[in-house]
Amino acid sequence: MKKTIRIIAMFLSLVTLLAMFAACADNSGSEITTDEAATQAPGGEGQVDATTAEETLFVPDDLEEKYDFGATITIYMWDDYRMTEFYAEESGDLIDDAVYHRNEKVAARLGITFEFVEEPGDSDEYTTWIQKAENDWAADNVYDIYAGYSRATPLLSLKNMCANLLDQPAFSVEKPWWPEALTTECTIKDKLFFCTGDIATSMLWYMDAFMYNKELYANYISTEKTPMDMVQANEWTLENFVALVKDLYTDNNQDGKKDKNDFFGATLYSTDLDSFMIGAGITTLEKNADGELQISEKWKSQHCADICEAVGAALTEPGIFGSTSRVPFKNQQAVFHMDRVFNIPGTDLESGVGLDFAVGVVPVPKFNEAQEGYKTNLGNPYTIYAVNAQSDTLEATVTTLEAMASENYRSVTPAVFEVAMKVRYTDDPQVSEMFDILKENVSFDAGKLYHYTMGGTTTKLFVDSCTGNPTNFLTMLQRSEKAINAKLKTIMEAYE
Repeated sequence: MKKTIRIIAMFLSLVTLLAMFAACADNSGSEITTDEAATQAPGGEGQVDATTAEETLFVPDDLEEKYDFGATITIYMWDDYRMTEFYAEESGDLIDDAVYHRNEKVAARLGITFEFVEEPGDSDEYTTWIQKAENDWAADNVYDIYAGYSRATPLLSLKNMCANLLDQPAFSVEKPWWPEALTTECTIKDKLFFCTGDIATSMLWYMDAFMYNKELYANYISTEKTPMDMVQANEWTLENFVALVKDLYTDNNQDGKKDKNDFFGATLYSTDLDSFMIGAGITTLEKNADGELQISEKWKSQHCADICEAVGAALTEPGIFGSTSRVPFKNQQAVFHMDRVFNIPGTDLESGVGLDFAVGVVPVPKFNEAQEGYKTNLGNPYTIYAVNAQSDTLEATVTTLEAMASENYRSVTPAVFEVAMKVRYTDDPQVSEMFDILKENVSFDAGKLYHYTMGGTTTKLFVDSCTGNPTNFLTMLQRSEKAINAKLKTIMEAYE
């Protein structure tokens, strides 16, 4: 099993972090050799090996040091991404510069030229984005890499347009820049048609978590034990969370109903209520003994029904408000908020302004203390990559994909994750540890990625039950089974 490698050891000081990341963003690409980079040698305890920081902290890729493909690699991308991901100019901004240097370094290493073709492709435009990819496939065949909305790119695999990445020597499925959860859940009958991970900065920004206002938490709940302490003590459960916030409510506008103008113990971004299901290790689809997709036994279990009922009950508590508004938390009218972590730097569309108060971060609570570990749900608008199966430069294209992911892992992810999220917006080492937990446990569900093929059932059924009739979850799922199984046959035809 592939081990997850933490990018930064927790004992590194803030000064070391900043110095290292500045060097990572440097265009020279030179390795750092400092006293701080020294690590224990394999020979035994106490022996010091003066290895470089890159060798110490990062897993190397298996690519050659230099290629001369002489090719233009065209990336067909969606243009609705919110954060810098595909290209940028040097601007002095840490993330922009990291992406700029990533492209420069990969291009020089492989002897290629990048070309980016942007088209609208979000949930409103995905059909047009797919149609233009199909048109290119049937005509000029210019596009080498597809980089689109998480629910769009997988649809190209159903049209037999994507290369099986597991057949490509340059693609190293065991490397840490490809999340194990993705390659496990989405490798079907020995075929993996799409990928994401460190190559997509959007994946980092769209991790779902519980954020909390430290000052409000201390004033209204506790000055002794924080939610991060509860995580470390295995006490961060749904029941314990609800107990903390259920009675924290003030009807600010005195209109007799909960709305974004009131004060709450917690607000929950209702689109992502499936975070409680995913957080309990439950996916909607799984693979059977023959490697074919089927409805997950965990999804149709009483355990999942119990989680749905518990979430539904929590939403009826005065102090908990489920909606798509982020206003209460940003305006310091809520102690907790469950949402994508892009709320912290303010890269969501609602305001574009970062939080101006001290924030703590924890995973979505476990259902109970018996559950092992945490799982991180992802909001949908992140990027998934695939390779054109009939690319004229297939070897160069797959090598480019791998080189981009590898370079992102060692330079762009540190800029986004370690500095922008951990250092720039919080100075609490516990928050750094919580972000490590989030990234190390990202979860993927084929039922969510094939959302449109499944008619939205595998995405919406749990969420709709939580907000509608939580006690009716299993009944609704049973009514949908026949339709789901029929749609699964459509998906499996692409994997024959």
